[in-house]
Amino acid sequence: MQLTTEPEIVFKAMADGTRQRTLTVLAQHELSVSELVEILRQPQSTVSRHLRVLREAGLIHDRRDGNMVLYSLPTNGSSTNGAPGTLSDDLLSWVARQPMASVLTSRLESVLQRRKELSDKFFGRVGRAWDELREQSFGCQFHLEAFMALLPRQWTVADVGTGTGSLLPTLSRHFQHVIGVDPVEAMLDIARRRINVAGCQNVELHQGDLSELPLPSDTIDLLVAALVLHHVPSPQDAIAQLYRVARAGGRVLIIEQGPHQESSFYERMQDHWWGFESDMLCQQLSQVGFEAVTAHALTTVDRAQDAPELFVITATKGSLRDSWSL
Repeated sequence: MQLTTEPEIVFKAMADGTRQRTLTVLAQHELSVSELVEILRQPQSTVSRHLRVLREAGLIHDRRDGNMVLYSLPTNGSSTNGAPGTLSDDLLSWVARQPMASVLTSRLESVLQRRKELSDKFFGRVGRAWDELREQSFGCQFHLEAFMALLPRQWTVADVGTGTGSLLPTLSRHFQHVIGVDPVEAMLDIARRRINVAGCQNVELHQGDLSELPLPSDTIDLLVAALVLHHVPSPQDAIAQLYRVARAGGRVLIIEQGPHQESSFYERMQDHWWGFESDMLCQQLSQVGFEAVTAHALTTVDRAQDAPELFVITATKGSLRDSWSL
């Protein structure tokens, strides 16, 4: 609908007392037609007619929220053609400064309180199922991808021990160059199909052991080793390889299992090690030259009953002066 800015149309819209009260109320809060009906104590047809006049004069905006349409005053300078200081803007600024009648204030507060109670009641009713509803809507990895926005897009990232490549599409969407490395060709076949389906053009795959990574030295900005070291014969050799291929100032992120004695889990996962003490891995990282080595328990992991606890270690190659900055 084309909105008019002609002064006589604007003044005509402002001349009616109900429309003035409507603008005064909308200056306080965005409201629906039914809420305005309750506050103004006018029939819905009357309120709708007044809203139409105000909208055609460019004095209000509307937006859809679910099944409702909500009305509000335009932001400053957007009531007509975006130029501040127009007649509409001056009039709306005057409206916003006018005191609202106490009866309207009371009704508005009642409407807003009931809206809050309905919202609280909804979240109280679905509270136990809320996580499931959100996961059904957005999946379970949107947090991971959102946090990646904190990291530089131009990085080259290597997922060592990538397995079936579950991380690769997510990494591909954010980072300029992504590399997946795994010793098992059957795993790489699945990873290859995965990235092809996802349309990842910036991912390359290499077959190789963590004890002898098929990557050039000093080239990787971020190395991810997620639940990998407990599968390799010599974690210390793998850590030395991580240091070799990381560039100066590059980072390493290791996710690992804590020590455990769960034989059913050990056999099911075909592990080589029964988990690690985080302090031991931190010491090995420091010994090969990594700096700023820190470890944190992953206390929010939703684990199977026989699965060990997890922890994460981060470290930087080179001096802190060379490390990445945001």
